[in-house]
Amino acid sequence: MILYGLLALAALAIVFLVVMTRLPSKDAARLLRWVLGIGGVVLGALLTVRGLAVAGVPLIGASLGFLGVAMRGGKPGQGGGDGNTGSAPSRTGMSMEEARAILGVGPDADEAEIRKAHRAMMKKVHPDQGGTDALAAKVQQARDVLLDD
Repeated sequence: MILYGLLALAALAIVFLVVMTRLPSKDAARLLRWVLGIGGVVLGALLTVRGLAVAGVPLIGASLGFLGVAMRGGKPGQGGGDGNTGSAPSRTGMSMEEARAILGVGPDADEAEIRKAHRAMMKKVHPDQGGTDALAAKVQQARDVLLDD
């Protein structure tokens, strides 16, 4: 029974990947946010019901964030269209929320946590590691926005 479930999950993953490769990147990103959001809520609920609320509740919260961004149709850190993003953009044009989303840190992150997240992200997006100069520049800009405050 479990084997059939795993095979069905693998087949679903393959279909999802094929669909993702055929979509424009903006639509693919939105679809991925929907899938991660719904999957995270379901997994978080299962963990919570099974007695692992310490892991389940934060997962549900993060997943609801993915769903919120997917429903809004924007990028993490963008406002809901009313012009109020919660914080004014910095002189570089990047808001604090966008910088936090890029580095994956919360509003209460200290300097050490921001620097650690920056290092980890740079390892992923650096041009020497297969990333691009534009991605590396965004990560640098996010660090500068958060540490300049």
